[in-house]
Amino acid sequence: MEWIILIVAGLFEVGFVVCMKLSNGFTNKKFSILTIITASLSFFLLSLALKDISVGTGYAVWTGIGAAGSVLVGMYLFNEKKSRLKLFFLSCIIGGVVGLKLFG
Repeated sequence: MEWIILIVAGLFEVGFVVCMKLSNGFTNKKFSILTIITASLSFFLLSLALKDISVGTGYAVWTGIGAAGSVLVGMYLFNEKKSRLKLFFLSCIIGGVVGLKLFG
C-alpha cells in the first residue's frame, strides 16, 4: 500500500509543477491555489509513504516520478523540445526508479 501512496505522491508532484507553471509566477490566483494544494498533498502523501519505505529510496522514487512526469507533461502540454537524447535520459530516470522499486 505504501508504494501506491508513494506513486500518488509523485503524481501530485507533477501536478504541483504544472500548476506552478500555469500560475504565471503566482499571478493567476486559481493556479496559485492549486499549486499550494497539490504541493501539500504531495508532501503529505510522501510523509505517509516514508513510514514504511526507506527515506533514500522513497525520496528518489518520488523525485524521479516528479521529474520524469514533469518532462513528459512539458513536452506534450507545453510543446517543450523533444529530442532523442532527452528521451534517453528520461528513460534512465525511469529505469532508476524501477530499479529502486525492484531492489530497494
